[in-house]
Amino acid sequence: MILEQSANRVPDLVPIRHGRMLVSPFTFYRGGALIMAADLARTPSSGIYVQACGDAHISNFGMFATPERTMAFDVNDFDESHPAPFEWDVMRLAASIVVAADDNGFTRKVGRRLARHAARRYREQVLALSELNFLDVWYSHVDVRDRVEAAAATATKSERKIARKTMSKAQRKTNVGALGRLAERVDGKWQIKDEPPLIVRADITAARRKELNKFYRQYLESLPKHLLPLLAHYTPVDFARKVVGVGSVGTQAFVILLIGTRGDDALFLQLKEADDSVLERYTVSDLFKHQGERVVFGQRLMQASSDTFLGFASATAMGRKMDFYVRQLNDYKASADIAKMDESHLSDYVEVCAEALARAHARSGSATAISGYLGTSSVFDKAMSSFAVAYADQNKQDYDAFATAAKEGRMEVVSGV
Repeated sequence: MILEQSANRVPDLVPIRHGRMLVSPFTFYRGGALIMAADLARTPSSGIYVQACGDAHISNFGMFATPERTMAFDVNDFDESHPAPFEWDVMRLAASIVVAADDNGFTRKVGRRLARHAARRYREQVLALSELNFLDVWYSHVDVRDRVEAAAATATKSERKIARKTMSKAQRKTNVGALGRLAERVDGKWQIKDEPPLIVRADITAARRKELNKFYRQYLESLPKHLLPLLAHYTPVDFARKVVGVGSVGTQAFVILLIGTRGDDALFLQLKEADDSVLERYTVSDLFKHQGERVVFGQRLMQASSDTFLGFASATAMGRKMDFYVRQLNDYKASADIAKMDESHLSDYVEVCAEALARAHARSGSATAISGYLGTSSVFDKAMSSFAVAYADQNKQDYDAFATAAKEGRMEVVSGV
């Protein structure tokens, strides 16, 4: 399945993807959404569909700024978003918790307890949402500042320091900050720094300039009309290929640098190729002809508040037409460093992930139906934790098979990039 996915990816980046997946069973799990979708398709189904994330592992949640400039916490990856049974997302989340706990050196008993804790929190949150009217469900969200302030009363001095540091780091991730980090002035003009193989700047020939402008016009057409006067102040001046993530490595991904009329006012847009969701072959036919639109739809539906500049467009590359979705590269974004979490912090983190996932499902599906299916006992919690432990074992077997294939030379691998 991994080699099948690589067929249409950038050939010189595929070995980097393999290398990143080989780092640990957890990084392998992060890149194995298709593998798990195939496995989940063989399990009994609740038949209760939602707009699923499709890749709801614990590294695909994080902080970002809302258009109102408050800090929110939510699901933050929608490449695989597609209608599917709600429990598929919960199972992917629960299994990722055990795999991550293993990776952190925790016992299986701890991993099982954390997965059960997340499942219980999901069930409780869905029940709470089922008792609200639909507008209250739609507007519900995880406010980071409120959560931090509530936790401060019982947190240690060290924990409060970590929380402040994380918030501060996120708030420094702005377009202005990225300008000095990712770009440089050459002959009086801003251009993206060349850092191969992770960032490879494209020479802006006349033909590429024409293609870039065509893509940008398509993108603008996908946005709400009231944003056009704002973006009229910016002009695309440079673009580069940028390698991101684990599972996405090898897909076409670019960053466009736009400069405002003031000359030092920057906006970085990230373009990511959108292929068919890994869930589609196992659920229902895609509702969208444009895969970028599918991703944008899923993100806007699942998130309580989404990126202002979220849009989509198409371009021709590698001899074929490709769909892309577009979002800001930097906007107060921060992800948790799971590898550095102790048991207590990981427990708190998986709880808020489960809450966010429950909210996302309640926005697109029926919280009442899900809650009625789950009930109020601990049966679901125990089932999810047992599945999570079993699937962590399966993931380790798959990882070992993948590592053996790499060792035998059946795939090319580039490590440490």
